[in-house]
Amino acid sequence: MRTGISLLVAFLLVACLVVPAASAQTVMFIGAGSSAMWQEFALAAVNDPTLNGPGSHHWTTSGVCPDGSNCAQAFDSRSGPGGTVDDHQGGNLWVVWNQAETRVWAYLSVDSVVGNRLFFATPRATLQIDSNALNEGSGGDLISPSLFKYGAATTSARCAGASTCDDSALPAKILDAILAAPTITAAMTDIRPEDALFASTRVNCPPPITLGCLGYGISGNPVANPVLSAFTTSKATPVAYAISGDDPVSGEAVPAWTTFPVGAQPIVILVNRSDASGLGQKTTAGAFAITNVTHAQLQTIFSGANCNTSALGAATAHAIFPVLREPLSGTMNTFEFTNMTSPTSLVNSQETKVLAHNPLNNACAAGGGKRFRGIGTGQITGAILNGNQNATTGAYPIPSFKGADGIGYAFFSYGNVSHLTNPASYGYLTLDGVDPLLGNPGHVANGGLPACKLPCPAAPNTTFKNLRNGTYRSFSFVRLVTEKTGNENAAELVKAAQASINLYVPDFVPYVAAGGDAGMKFYRSHFPVTVNGVTYAAKNGLPFKDASAESGGDVGGCIEPVTENVLGAHENVTGGCAK
Repeated sequence: MRTGISLLVAFLLVACLVVPAASAQTVMFIGAGSSAMWQEFALAAVNDPTLNGPGSHHWTTSGVCPDGSNCAQAFDSRSGPGGTVDDHQGGNLWVVWNQAETRVWAYLSVDSVVGNRLFFATPRATLQIDSNALNEGSGGDLISPSLFKYGAATTSARCAGASTCDDSALPAKILDAILAAPTITAAMTDIRPEDALFASTRVNCPPPITLGCLGYGISGNPVANPVLSAFTTSKATPVAYAISGDDPVSGEAVPAWTTFPVGAQPIVILVNRSDASGLGQKTTAGAFAITNVTHAQLQTIFSGANCNTSALGAATAHAIFPVLREPLSGTMNTFEFTNMTSPTSLVNSQETKVLAHNPLNNACAAGGGKRFRGIGTGQITGAILNGNQNATTGAYPIPSFKGADGIGYAFFSYGNVSHLTNPASYGYLTLDGVDPLLGNPGHVANGGLPACKLPCPAAPNTTFKNLRNGTYRSFSFVRLVTEKTGNENAAELVKAAQASINLYVPDFVPYVAAGGDAGMKFYRSHFPVTVNGVTYAAKNGLPFKDASAESGGDVGGCIEPVTENVLGAHENVTGGCAK
């Protein structure tokens, strides 16, 4: 990530402009983390009249400004006996406020593990916004105006008369309020905090490299070497943190916390089908020949053992190109522990024989293909789309990889796959014969990715049928992590997102009954997680009744039906159910 040094000067200049009037504004919520919930929570904040009322306002900005600096970023400034952290994480940002400009909500999109670290860092990370946010025309319109039910009227030419597009700029009072109270109040995450800490520690440990220690760490330094992208200059930097006891950098006590499960979201396996000799080969009847993958085949391909269509049972052998996420990603860890391996064995891990290849761009053991590393969901879908071809120059960052025969994975959302909905060229594979998107609006029977003509509402209880019946294995519960007490604002925002998910863009199944939807009837059993000598016991916590009593990991845990009392037999599960 860019450090945004010049940007920080702008932040400080704006901070000097804060005036006493800012005390009239209350910052209700500042989240940081997974992109999987970013749009849904913005819609909840604007569209639920109990949170901000009709006439609410919204504003978005992309992660990078025209000058290359971060338009919005989280700043981890910890220092102490454990060293010094000077880390800036840029990302897409939305800000929502009410008509009276007294209630302010914000959400910065970064990786799940990064979001956890920004929240658990003690003292916590802070949100910073470029002073250009005050300028007319700075609103990014990153969320379609057609999705907003409420919104202040606007005459902005860039919105072609839409009544609910982004405000052109942040009002000075709103920016001042965030600058005066910028602390991250919640982590938005695809995996539980214990699983996120396990993932971070696995990356941020010094060599020798093993499957349990990926070797990016620097002895005596809380900031590790970055994980690099094979496609761009993007990177993901591991930074030490803790979720209990004392912070490893500052030495301060980590405050108590709790989780609010939001909903279930599947990982989909994406393929480029534009090569008729490769992943796009067809049967004599004209149908695509490769429409399904088993978890054993995924292990073969993504571990680098054999990167070839023959590993998928195809009649014609052809090299294929797996694209992996960074190991700090909640998406990568969900895929890792639901399809590839277990948290206790690590056999068949995606990191097999990655070793010191950073960025990952090296040949598989057999099959003629290569494995690549992408940072962020956009790079994975971009690789499947066209190999991250430069739109201006037409050049490819990796000449040997142009998207054809690329295979990758991402948490499903209509936004994530919106560029891949041409069924002749792109699609997704069923897993062990189970379709993750069955029942969704726009579902395509031949494995084409569904498109959403915004909005695309769904009837309650009809979406993601195979998540709801417990048969699709590769999914996770997205969660909000926040303070143990004083979390009423976060709780209300979660409820609003669950109640409205089927009204606009049905990207997940609500965790509990909400908005006429019965919610999930299956959960993942928990298992103990030990990190740095601390063991977080396995407690399922009466899922769907008392989530605050949860403890331990659940990424890749057994899929179990909800009962009145799910403790006992599964309370001390010793590992996940990943194969």
